Amino acid sequence: MSVVGPMPRQDRDLGDLRAVVFATTPLGIFQQSLALQERGQLGMMAVDFYCDLSRLPYSLVPAGKVRSQLAKRMLPQLDPRRVRIRPLPSVALRLGASLLRTRERRQQGVFWVNGRFDAWVASRLEAFGNLAFGYESASLFTFRRAKALGIPTVLYQPIMCAEVAVALLAEEAERFPELADTLRYNWFPPEEIERRHEERELADVIVCASTATRRSLIEVGVPAHKIVVEPYGVDQEVFSPSTDKLDRFSVIWASSFTQTKGMGYLLEALVRDPVPGLELVLAGYPAYGADAVVPYEDRVQVRRLGKIGRPELGRVMRRCHVHVFPTIVEGFGRNIIEAMASGLPVITTPNGAGPDLIEDGVTGFIVPIRDVDGICEKLAWIADHPAEAAAMGQRASDRVATLTPADYRMRFADRIGDVWTAKRVSTTHV
Repeated sequence: MSVVGPMPRQDRDLGDLRAVVFATTPLGIFQQSLALQERGQLGMMAVDFYCDLSRLPYSLVPAGKVRSQLAKRMLPQLDPRRVRIRPLPSVALRLGASLLRTRERRQQGVFWVNGRFDAWVASRLEAFGNLAFGYESASLFTFRRAKALGIPTVLYQPIMCAEVAVALLAEEAERFPELADTLRYNWFPPEEIERRHEERELADVIVCASTATRRSLIEVGVPAHKIVVEPYGVDQEVFSPSTDKLDRFSVIWASSFTQTKGMGYLLEALVRDPVPGLELVLAGYPAYGADAVVPYEDRVQVRRLGKIGRPELGRVMRRCHVHVFPTIVEGFGRNIIEAMASGLPVITTPNGAGPDLIEDGVTGFIVPIRDVDGICEKLAWIADHPAEAAAMGQRASDRVATLTPADYRMRFADRIGDVWTAKRVSTTHV
């Protein structure tokens, strides 16, 4: 199926559409809100914390690491008059994090924050907008209120659904017990599963970024016609090809060190030495549990870059030879499209955006999950066929050349317009 949306429909009369876009953390909410603002259809963006660096007191923060982190919590193009924040639950969780000694307790804290934030949006829904666009786990109360008011509801599913993820990652804990504590998205209490189930039922439409996520929703009973797929865009100025490659054959990893993303399978492939003398370039960090790479560093040449920003990642990525991302549970995998835009062949699995973006053997490679042999085979081919691999990388770059942030915003706004139009039509015919 095609994942690219219908042609632009900016000229439609959408009446007084004023969407409220809400989530407890940024994720894609900034670009989604900007998409609607550009068409005059944003009622409000609600988020836990937003930092306008052009205004006091944030404008006083000097250049450096703190300012760089704060910059991730804003988008200069957004009208600050269209932003509302609810920081207290998130602040409370951060202050009390040291008291939550188990991963389950910390995760329950996140669910508590989502619920409190959701209740706050629900209490202000009529003031915020007349279409509710919310992220999973933080939309139930708002969607219930929207249904009572006759307001359209759109759920954003950023990753494969929880029920499918739990089953896959339970298998990972058995296969890689030494990396079990790096797993993320592998535990949900029954009430949280029920919350997400009801959100899906209340949503008029569910939007996601990959057919892998769509497939997971269908597996748990969501009607296929209710789900739309819109892939993200990539900044083509930050991520672009280069013929200036590192001297050593380089495999780049651009994500956190977690078995949720299949890092153990890449490491197991590399210790087999499929390309003698290769180097693993790590643009990431051990976000959860143990450092998954440490047990392999005596057998794999590793260069650690730590947590770097997108501009630096773009400069490094284009000089590497291949990106390997054997993910197990994913929503999209921005690193896939970033690597393709950088002119790299990508080796990935069906459990992310790979099948939506990559033609296997033409613009990259799709291997089954947990396929160490497959990873080794593809790495060896890329190393043994440098001219063909370079051509593959160029085709990959050409494939995603039109998938820009502006293109994503256009497609996203069109989808929301579709929901609004359908609601108006159904109301008219009642």
